[in-house]
Amino acid sequence: MMPRSHHAIRALALLAALALGGCGEIDPPLVVGTKDFAEQQLTAQLLAQTLRAHDIPAEVDDTGRDSLGAIGALWVGEIDVYVDYTGSILALSGHPPVHEDPTSFVAAREALAPFELSIGPLLGFSNDYVVLARPGSRAAAAPARLSALADSGQALRMGMTDEFRARPVDGFEPLTRRYGLRAQPTLLVPSSPEGKDRLYAALLDGDIDLAVGFSTDPQIAEFGLVRLADDRDFFPAYAAAPITRQGLLTRRPDLAQALASLEDRVSTEAMRGMLAEVTTLGADPFDVVARFLDPTLPPATEGTLARPFGIAVGRLDAVAGQAADVVLGLRKAFPGRRIEVRRVTDPLAPLLVGQVRYALVTGPALFTLDTARGKPQRGDADALVPVGFDTLHLLTRPDADGEVWGPEARIGVGPTDGITARTAAFVASGVEPARAALVPTDSEGLAAFRAQAAQVRDGELDALLVMAETGHPLIGELLADGLRLAAVDSWEVQGNRLAFPFLQPVTIPAGTYAGQSAPLASVGSQVVLAAARSDPTDAVGVVGPGSAAIGQNLPVAAGTVARLRGALDVTVRLDPSLPTSMIAFEPPAERREGIGLSPTVSLVNLGVIAALVLILRLYLSRASGCDTER
Repeated sequence: MMPRSHHAIRALALLAALALGGCGEIDPPLVVGTKDFAEQQLTAQLLAQTLRAHDIPAEVDDTGRDSLGAIGALWVGEIDVYVDYTGSILALSGHPPVHEDPTSFVAAREALAPFELSIGPLLGFSNDYVVLARPGSRAAAAPARLSALADSGQALRMGMTDEFRARPVDGFEPLTRRYGLRAQPTLLVPSSPEGKDRLYAALLDGDIDLAVGFSTDPQIAEFGLVRLADDRDFFPAYAAAPITRQGLLTRRPDLAQALASLEDRVSTEAMRGMLAEVTTLGADPFDVVARFLDPTLPPATEGTLARPFGIAVGRLDAVAGQAADVVLGLRKAFPGRRIEVRRVTDPLAPLLVGQVRYALVTGPALFTLDTARGKPQRGDADALVPVGFDTLHLLTRPDADGEVWGPEARIGVGPTDGITARTAAFVASGVEPARAALVPTDSEGLAAFRAQAAQVRDGELDALLVMAETGHPLIGELLADGLRLAAVDSWEVQGNRLAFPFLQPVTIPAGTYAGQSAPLASVGSQVVLAAARSDPTDAVGVVGPGSAAIGQNLPVAAGTVARLRGALDVTVRLDPSLPTSMIAFEPPAERREGIGLSPTVSLVNLGVIAALVLILRLYLSRASGCDTER
């Protein structure tokens, strides 16, 4: 008979075996993989948080991989699920490009089936490759098509991620071969947010001619970048969808249910907004996705940094020119703040009611015209920092004879509240108001000027004025459509420089625009970043209807102006004729350095003070001794 102790040991061994067997039935957390760019941090959190919400333990492996590496990791079991794009899957399988999301999804599913991998459902957004140009650049000139750019024979400097450079089917070299582009990969950056910042900064600065980005990149809308049409259908559709192993789905039907809940859950606009939070504001992808899945959650950041502040720019401004420089400068000066750009006809309108913090305006916008006296009056906004310079362009028909700005002339000036109409009013006041009739329009933006340009060509108007930075693409477009530039050459008479000092005589150099063979005289004014003037006597903006604008219309501190100057790399000073508060003036060097005393001078001053204290003590002690003797 077996001893009782042996029975106990056998019982314990049986229990241990059962326990270990039971442990074998417990599935470890599913591993969610990522690829090597910012959007994948969001899609990984989207999958992980959705799985957890369905009681499926999940963790994120943030090893950034390319498409081939991610597929391999999924195949060998290093990861269990990740989000990829139908176009990338088809490119890896050698499948011809498919351009519609549903068809692309079916083709990707068929391509993955032999490897026992499953894709789906479609999440709702696509992350297509796009080729982008800076507005106003030669590469962006109409027609904005890749085939037209190839036909022009222009030598192109292109920027892209390292991953796009290496893609064998839908990357840089296949793209240039498909279109016959004369292009070089001038700038290669990683797929990180920092790499994307470098890529778009280089495009805006003119260091490259084209940038290859993603359609979900928030910088495209922020800077008004021009998307060149892929008119030969090179790029396939890149619809986003999770990929996992078929065997895992069979074993874990709850995984299939969790993934099905994400079908069409994320629009392209929603993904672009989440990306902006991560790449622009440095927000945590976990928090961003958590708030997307549950909008009732409070913002991750409270207080000032959570509130965006706005800047208003004119609709005529080329956003990748002066306006883009300002937006980049504001980002640099105020890291962590969301910058909202509002494009309006009159940037001062939202500024003065507290809807935005700053406005990008040209000098004449800061004044009103006293029509009775023909003199400018200071408005309600102050110039803070110089940004650039705008020039008044006078366009007319090629067959126009004599003086354009002459008696009975009818001159279009664009939108009624636009900067061109304001500038034209000052110029007309100084060049005899009766000599021309200024004709505004109720239309807005570029459409207003294009419509009036058509009226010039048809003879309904004699000329058109456009106040814009030199080289503005609209001017080139109107010249290509048959108009010609004329001079504004009578500004310096009748003391206009004294009456309107913010309008300076300028010369548009020969060759600035195609077909411009001679230099042309005109007038122009400094472009500035402006803020509403603070009026401490106006309490309505604090306790009445304007109370909602607190934070946008507060006074701008001197330190803020200094930060803006540094961020914008300003080397010139404000035009002294523009209205401004004292904080906008740069103090002399000796004032900027504070007290400005060297250590030696400080020690000498300290010694002098100590000597004075010693003399005072000796004097007081001697006086006390004399009183005692008495």
